[in-house]
Amino acid sequence: MPAGLLWSAGAIALAGEAVVHVEQYLSLFHDIRWIGPLFLANAAACALAIAGLTRSGTRDLAALAGVAISAVALTGLIVSYGQGLFGWQEGGFRPIIQLTVIFELGAVLLLSAALAARSSAARMSAAR
Repeated sequence: MPAGLLWSAGAIALAGEAVVHVEQYLSLFHDIRWIGPLFLANAAACALAIAGLTRSGTRDLAALAGVAISAVALTGLIVSYGQGLFGWQEGGFRPIIQLTVIFELGAVLLLSAALAARSSAARMSAAR
């Protein structure tokens, strides 16, 4: 897959993650201490990473940030199924959670692949 397509697909995955977090904040988590604000913070962080992905000078840092944002969100979800997270215990694997996992895993994989492709291209260019 061409690197440009990976950057774009990673940005789309981050946008999906942000939309789901805002929707879940509005419908369920707006009154839940810590968790609600964290959902909004995730959406804002995704938006900043997407903005960074649009500029070549900030693309690598934004991709790293996108990977971290999505990985932390996935980790939080996993923890919420076990011991709970900030007093919230998740139960069931609702369709919206399935969609969130798809977006978050997608962002991690796509942006990591884009960074790897960029690094490989830079090594090839330096070797010439």
